[in-house]
Amino acid sequence: MNNDFITNGIENDRYLKAVRLYKQFEGEMIRELQTVAEATIDKRPELFPDDVSVDTNISRRRTEPLGHMRADYEMDRVNDDGDNLVFHVCIEWSQPEVHGHDEPDDGALCIIFYKIKNLDRPEYERVKQLTQGAEEWSAIQFDDDVWNSDLGLFYIPISGSAEFKQGFETLQSHFLTFADEYGT
Repeated sequence: MNNDFITNGIENDRYLKAVRLYKQFEGEMIRELQTVAEATIDKRPELFPDDVSVDTNISRRRTEPLGHMRADYEMDRVNDDGDNLVFHVCIEWSQPEVHGHDEPDDGALCIIFYKIKNLDRPEYERVKQLTQGAEEWSAIQFDDDVWNSDLGLFYIPISGSAEFKQGFETLQSHFLTFADEYGT
């Protein structure tokens, strides 16, 4: 850091502008995730309690993932142990190699995904197998969750708004197609 950098930062309110910008971005992204999830819930309300509520989280870490924003909705379905399943939608940034990607070389990989928390692993593997090779799901990729390797993700890499919207339409359709496979 040099004196010009500090002076310009103070004179131009750079820090305050940066804080406002990231807070605005996070707020908009959480609203988008909630909109996607709630539109999905509206199409299959029998899978969720009548009074379903959202649990959101934002993380800005320097470990994997580098950052994420998520929205969770408890489902009205349970796993073999009787634990309620949770419909989880997320946008995540990580080093590309975390999810087996080589690019982008100059930055983070951004993915959108859904997972079902508390889902028994064999159910995830069954849906993954049904998804692989099906042309309509060709955009969907699979990996273990960075936070909990017992959970699997259905994800799509994105680089902009159009991919965000199209990707979540694909993921929503996937969830709605396979929702009956998740728990009882």
